[in-house]
Amino acid sequence: MNDDLKLAFDVLNKLNIAVLERVEPMRYRFTGEAPPFYNSLFPPSETGACDEPWGYSPMLEIFVADAELFFERETDGIFSAGVWQEDGAIDGDCALTADAMFINGKQAIVIRLLEQDFRDRFAILNDARRQLLQTREMSKNLNVYKEKSRLDGLTGLINRTTFIELLANAIEQSDARQTNLSLIIFDIDNFKKFNDDYGHLAGDEVLRKVGAFLQSHCRSDDVAARYGGEEFCVIAQRVAKEETIKIGQKICDGIRAINNDLLPPITVSVGCATYKRGESAESLISRADLALFDVKRSTKNAVVFR
Repeated sequence: MNDDLKLAFDVLNKLNIAVLERVEPMRYRFTGEAPPFYNSLFPPSETGACDEPWGYSPMLEIFVADAELFFERETDGIFSAGVWQEDGAIDGDCALTADAMFINGKQAIVIRLLEQDFRDRFAILNDARRQLLQTREMSKNLNVYKEKSRLDGLTGLINRTTFIELLANAIEQSDARQTNLSLIIFDIDNFKKFNDDYGHLAGDEVLRKVGAFLQSHCRSDDVAARYGGEEFCVIAQRVAKEETIKIGQKICDGIRAINNDLLPPITVSVGCATYKRGESAESLISRADLALFDVKRSTKNAVVFR
């Protein structure tokens, strides 16, 4: 071996690269000096480095079978394997990659140790994956937080702040589409006395049941909210006066029918108003609120429209 060729193989050895020259189909001759990893994985014979390493590596066996098909094409080029891990290297598990090369009529398989490269790249990829998962989890938690911050924790209905936002949006949609829009406000009659007589836990149970009733009985495109305390609101889309009153009466009758175990039946007073084109959300709320005030100072357990 001349000095230039020896130098080349010495460099390959230092770079943990092993070269097997293809002599004929499925017959190879190891060329140069075998790197330490190669002798560790593929035991040498009495004549030198192992010429058939695929006998010790199922992954390499698969690659060589594909490489043989590549060589049969007799076209210059390189066919590369992916990265795989092997057990039993000098320092434990390692990673290898292999290339089949057809250059100027010469055919060879080059096997390279990627132990440190692979671990570094794996660590980087794994860290990136972990950061991605953390980011997704943070985003998921943030979305859950945002969703929860828009709901009333006791009833599961949207809260007052979100209700105001959605009412303003509903008014914009009503103006744009020239459709009707109504607002229903109601509160539980004599709720303070109920709490005083039966306790706040019983009062909370009533509020939960009212929330559940609204969630199960409102139309799919209506919006129900806990406005505050024992007061609730419903934004009813595409309904005029008569139908709004009917919805208010269904709420009044339905909540009165709620059975709260052995406690007395609950009643509500309901105020309704239909949106007048061009008025503000505050004005619509005020008119529905005045209707509620009218029924509260008279009979209660009834519906009033303004």
